[in-house]
Amino acid sequence: MTQIKNLQRIRRIKQAEIRQKTEKILKILKANNAYVSLVFCDNCFIKKLNRRYFKRNRTTDVISFPLKDKFAPGFLGEIVISVEKAVSNAALYNSSVDNEIILYIVHGILHLLGWRDYTKKERIKMEKKQQRILKKIMT
Repeated sequence: MTQIKNLQRIRRIKQAEIRQKTEKILKILKANNAYVSLVFCDNCFIKKLNRRYFKRNRTTDVISFPLKDKFAPGFLGEIVISVEKAVSNAALYNSSVDNEIILYIVHGILHLLGWRDYTKKERIKMEKKQQRILKKIMT
């Protein structure tokens, strides 16, 4: 079960498709009985979260809030995604907005499961894992 909350009006969110792909990601990561909450927002909203919780006064594409064991069994946490950033990054990286959003979901879930990307070594390992998952999701 994936909970979705849309707080933005930049782009229509395909909730059924996102829910289905999110659950497929969780299954690939062997977190079958787990679920997450997805929040779709704009740059202003995610910048406020970034400043408040991470002391970074800038926009970002995705923020994960691990909440495992704090609420219902199986709940991993919340992933906040800036759709506005997905639109700009899609143009920058010659990708689709939908693919950017799925990438952010994969990235967010990995963080909720304990993956880190603070060092170059961690980042490379995490990016490889993301790419393997994306290949399975997009087929």
